[in-house]
Amino acid sequence: MEKVRRNRAKTTQRIIDAFEEVLAERGLQAVGVNRVAERAGVSKVLIYRYFGGLEGLIAHYIRMGRLYPSFTEAVLQQIRPNNEDELSRLWHRQLTQLFRQFRNNKASRELLKANTIENDPIADIASQVQDEEITRLINQFSFVENVDNAAISAVTFGAMSYLTLMADNNRTMAGINLRSEEGWKRIENAVKLIYIALGEKAVQTEAVTFVKSESVMDIQWK
Repeated sequence: MEKVRRNRAKTTQRIIDAFEEVLAERGLQAVGVNRVAERAGVSKVLIYRYFGGLEGLIAHYIRMGRLYPSFTEAVLQQIRPNNEDELSRLWHRQLTQLFRQFRNNKASRELLKANTIENDPIADIASQVQDEEITRLINQFSFVENVDNAAISAVTFGAMSYLTLMADNNRTMAGINLRSEEGWKRIENAVKLIYIALGEKAVQTEAVTFVKSESVMDIQWK
């Protein structure tokens, strides 16, 4: 039984790796069960058996943590900020590190493009699952109450998504070269300033409840 589980785990990983390779090379709309199975060197029946089909494989890939990090409740309690500086730093780091990952991984960017594709069931699934993961991540890192974190994050996540896709198309925004490290450093500094202002506003508003922690652990985003 243990050998069967190990073999299944290895096969599952081969399928996931193959999916990622095909996605990066050809884009989401060109990914298919047959193509992934051929790249993985497995029967397509296994993809249906393990994932329920292409939609299930896409959903599994998005949810497994390669795109959007997940933290246990214990870790979230440890990183809970004590003041507005720690709060804004956490928010800023969350967003900038997430989109650095997108910029450095072609497969991730191809999934990000799903949000711009119309009338495509596969793109709809990818977009829906990504939105669920983004919502989860936002909720995990709110740390304040009586603030519309979802709306604020929709603006910042949406802006970073758009800029990332523009960079992929070798475009500029407001004269900033989005294909350069210098350009993205300017963008990230701007995001930092925005979150500093938001952090200060959050703790200075009487209606806002800022839940503090006794200890903070510095998370190094990778």
